[in-house]
Amino acid sequence: MRAKEFLQQYRNADAEINAKLEQIARLRSLAEKTTQTLTSDVVRTSPENKLERIVTKIADMENAVDARVDKLQDIKRQVEAAIAAVPDPKQRAILERRYINGERWEKISVDMNYTYRHTMRLHARALHTVSIDI
Repeated sequence: MRAKEFLQQYRNADAEINAKLEQIARLRSLAEKTTQTLTSDVVRTSPENKLERIVTKIADMENAVDARVDKLQDIKRQVEAAIAAVPDPKQRAILERRYINGERWEKISVDMNYTYRHTMRLHARALHTVSIDI
């Protein structure tokens, strides 16, 4: 895996974590809208009902999401550590702004008072100094 791909994992992990949390929120919302129908003439041999299935599904999904979020947080920490290890503060700032904050190249250039080309050169140098320990 190249340095750029390694660093891009940070934003990908963020997006996946948010998607997983939205899935849980949708299931919770569905559970809150679900009501039981009680009838005296129907006797069930199994206590499981629609609400119980939804609650079980939410619990299972939360466990799966928690495990995945833990792995994604590890990826984010690895990326942060790799960026923090870049010795040049300008290069480090460019990597942080691009891969952690998700800023566009144009904004980074303007905010740091660099030309676009100079920003790209610093970025290329920074990528060469990133050490990937996977």
